[in-house]
Amino acid sequence: MTTPAYDIFKKDAAAAMIWVESVEDLESAKMRVRELSRDSNAEYAIFNQHTKQVVFKAGRQQFAGRHS
Repeated sequence: MTTPAYDIFKKDAAAAMIWVESVEDLESAKMRVRELSRDSNAEYAIFNQHTKQVVFKAGRQQFAGRHS
């Protein structure tokens, strides 16, 4: 079993980042953020646990009109 390398966070109304879940790879994390964005106006960030950096930020407006 592979240890997840990416954490997904959601920015709440007070601008705090709330942990949502961990995933194994960046593409899976981006797909999950797209799914989460469909049901929320929140912003999301993907954090790489190895580099300790945010590698992707997105919100609903960035995925509007896109279909998987």
